[in-house]
Amino acid sequence: MEYILAADIGGTKLAVALFRADGVMVSSTVKKSETEDGELLYHLFTNACDELCTKAGVERTGIKGISIGLPGIVDVDKGVAVFQNNLPWRDFPIKERLSGIFTEADIKVDNDVYMAAWGEYKQRGFAEESLVYVTLSTGISCCSIIGGQFVRGAGMAGEIGFGIVDDRMLSLETQVSGPAMEAKGKTAFADPDMTLHDIMDRYYANDDQAVFILNEAVRALAKQVHHTLLLLDPHAIVLGGGVFNNHPRLVEAVKNELADYLQHPLFKGKEKRIETSLLKGNAGLWGAFFRFGTRKKDSVEESNPIYCLTNEV
Repeated sequence: MEYILAADIGGTKLAVALFRADGVMVSSTVKKSETEDGELLYHLFTNACDELCTKAGVERTGIKGISIGLPGIVDVDKGVAVFQNNLPWRDFPIKERLSGIFTEADIKVDNDVYMAAWGEYKQRGFAEESLVYVTLSTGISCCSIIGGQFVRGAGMAGEIGFGIVDDRMLSLETQVSGPAMEAKGKTAFADPDMTLHDIMDRYYANDDQAVFILNEAVRALAKQVHHTLLLLDPHAIVLGGGVFNNHPRLVEAVKNELADYLQHPLFKGKEKRIETSLLKGNAGLWGAFFRFGTRKKDSVEESNPIYCLTNEV
């Protein structure tokens, strides 16, 4: 039996899972990430891998693939962590380092949003279809897949958070990210301890100020999705990441707002292509696995009862 290690490494958590090549998740672990020392982060990751292998009775030589999702800029061909804003790696040769200890493993390293997008793409059974995955949490970004291929552009495709949303030259990220909405809530409610969770509670209770904050974000998101829909006409636009995963009502709000923009007969009804994430906080892990293997069963949950890992925002 061949085994694959899949990892989703971020500034808050480091998640690693051991898979059989047929898509059965054998075991998984989540560690608090290391944000100060690059060597400590590397050893935290390799120790987590060894922990899962030891638990399953698998030698390092039994690992045939290692697939890692990282935030920020990644040299996919060389397997180098070029720059991660919330991690202590700068031009870190993670593929080269891992090749020295997992000698039988093919190693893939990619941006974490691309990994999550691939997870959603393969989970839907797509092969020739097009999909855009939008992640909203502490930031906002997206990945487009067309005909089973990533749209990478010259290397930075998908950084929609930097897009300008109005005449004030404000970016999309400053309008809709989790921290941006928290900052607006702290000002609106004159409460320095206000969290996004608190704002959402007030939103669900129809508090006027919370509704205003969320409606402003929804309109900005719907405009971005509208541009994406007109440009690519994808089969699916998946809204994922911590904010959407924990608050699916926002997905419906974006969909309803978008419907108002699609009155022309050519586009009417295409808001139905907006979908929630199927894999939630584990999209990155499953996407990393899918770069090597395929699932044995039709349902991740059925074949992997330990599948769920948290991704709170």
